[in-house]
Amino acid sequence: MKHFSIKMLLIGVFLPLLCYITTIQALETYFQRQEAARLDQILVQIRNNEALYEGRYTVKEELNRKIEEYLSQGLEFRLGVSPHILVKTTDDRMLYPSQFQVDEKPDDFSGVPVEDLSSAQVGAENYKILNQGLVPSVHVDIEQNSWLSNSILVFYIFLYLLMSYRVVGRHIRKTRLQEKGQDRVIERLCVQLDKAENGLREIKVREVDYLERISRLKKERENLSEDIDELLDEMEDLETGLKTHRKLKEDMKSEVLELREDLDRLRGKIATPAKKKKESNSVQKRFKILYKKLCFTDRAIEGFLSLSGEFRLKAEEVIHRLNEDASRVSVKRKVFSRGGKAQILETEFSYSGRIYFQRGPQAKTVIVVIGTKNTQEHDLAYIERTPARNACA
Repeated sequence: MKHFSIKMLLIGVFLPLLCYITTIQALETYFQRQEAARLDQILVQIRNNEALYEGRYTVKEELNRKIEEYLSQGLEFRLGVSPHILVKTTDDRMLYPSQFQVDEKPDDFSGVPVEDLSSAQVGAENYKILNQGLVPSVHVDIEQNSWLSNSILVFYIFLYLLMSYRVVGRHIRKTRLQEKGQDRVIERLCVQLDKAENGLREIKVREVDYLERISRLKKERENLSEDIDELLDEMEDLETGLKTHRKLKEDMKSEVLELREDLDRLRGKIATPAKKKKESNSVQKRFKILYKKLCFTDRAIEGFLSLSGEFRLKAEEVIHRLNEDASRVSVKRKVFSRGGKAQILETEFSYSGRIYFQRGPQAKTVIVVIGTKNTQEHDLAYIERTPARNACA
């Protein structure tokens, strides 16, 4: 039931029923036109029947016999099609259905004994009726719980079940592919994190070794007065190497923190992807409509969503001022990304809040990062490691 929603359930209840009603009405209209055409053919046959003009039998008898014979032979009538046929004269006399049972007569009426006077009267009456014309009326209904109506309903139910099976199956396959992709990303990030942590441990071991060697050389320098210059040069080289490895250690720490942050963020997205994605899309759309002079990176949107309710209000107040006139916003300091090529400005909100922004393309201001004092180390590491971004969220 994970992939079967209430919406699909409601569609499954009402859609087959709606299709069933529509199809029944369409079939009733079709059969009504068909029966009207066939009734017209029967009336034409009756008008062309010479036996009626000779007075062998009445129009009413012939009309009832023809229609009853036709209704007894039609397959659709046994499947549930129920025609209601009325035939009247122009003076509103009912000819069909007859109120009494008409005795069946053989097709050859020449051998039926009829008095000449009676036959002439019957023929005259038949001629009068046929000359004035007949008024047919046909109305067709499809009976409920018949073979035809039940077959139509079962067909639409099975058709909906087949469509639902295909839709749910496609959704399940798509979800599984997404889960496999996310698992691969997590696995790759875990491998990178392990490599970074191993590198950090190696650097720490080297740092300890450098410290031990420096301490030993200092003791030797105190005890020995000769070769002092050589020792000083070696100490200088070791101290330079120590500084280099310390800087490398800081870089590795920043990379480890960033990888952990990316991994935690990805795991958080996997835990509640629909909710976070919906909230992120909502904030992106609202910012795009309200602040047309600004554009936001994905990191800025994530930072804004991580703020509490009061901090969001304070941050949006500064964002509003940046949208109106960026020159009116006080700048705390300038931050440069790696290589010093991109100049990013830092401003504050609510004492501990931080917003980092820069001038973007087409006279737009790019909001690069939104965070707090607690996340400042990660934010600066992100800016230091990441080149200047002009792409907006």
